[in-house]
Amino acid sequence: MDAVGLGINIVQGLPTVFVKKTDRFSCEERPDTERGEFVWTVMYDNGKKKQPWLGMVIPMGGGWTPEKRCQEIEKRLENFRQDGLVSITYRSDPNTPQQQVLCVKTKLSGDACPLLMTLDVGTDGYQALRDTTKALRNGESFYQSANSDFSGESRVVYLETFLAEEDKLAGE
Repeated sequence: MDAVGLGINIVQGLPTVFVKKTDRFSCEERPDTERGEFVWTVMYDNGKKKQPWLGMVIPMGGGWTPEKRCQEIEKRLENFRQDGLVSITYRSDPNTPQQQVLCVKTKLSGDACPLLMTLDVGTDGYQALRDTTKALRNGESFYQSANSDFSGESRVVYLETFLAEEDKLAGE
C-alpha cells in the first residue's frame, strides 16, 4: 500500500490491514446481504482472484471482537497453508469438554486436526461449520461425503478446489 492509499484509508476511517506479499490470507469487512450488515471475513487470494473463505458470523466468546478473531484465524490458516491445507471440519476438544472446535486437516497433520477456533459453549459444530464457510460455499454445497458425491450433510469442507497451484503442492 502506498502513502496515498494509506492516507485514503485513514481519512475514510477504514481499518488498515498490512499483508506480506507472500501471504494468501487476509481479513476484510464484507457486506452480508442475508444479515443486512458487514461481516469480518477471512479472504484467500489464489493468485487469480481474492475470494471469501470464512465469515465471523457465529458467537465465539472469550472477549474476542470479530475483527480480532478474523486476524487470528487468518494467521493460523497462513501457517496451515504451508503444511498443505486439505479440509476444515469440527471435533470435540478434551481441553474444552463442553465446547466443540473448528479445525483444519493438513497433509502434514495426518489424522490430527489442529485447532482453528474454539466455539462458544452450546454452539453446534456442524452448524458453525456451515455458517462460517457459507462465504466460501457462496450458497452452494461444497461438502463432500465418503462416496465422493457432494452433500450438504457432510462434516467436512474440502479445500483443494479453492487453492492456488503452489498451495496444492504444499506439505508434500
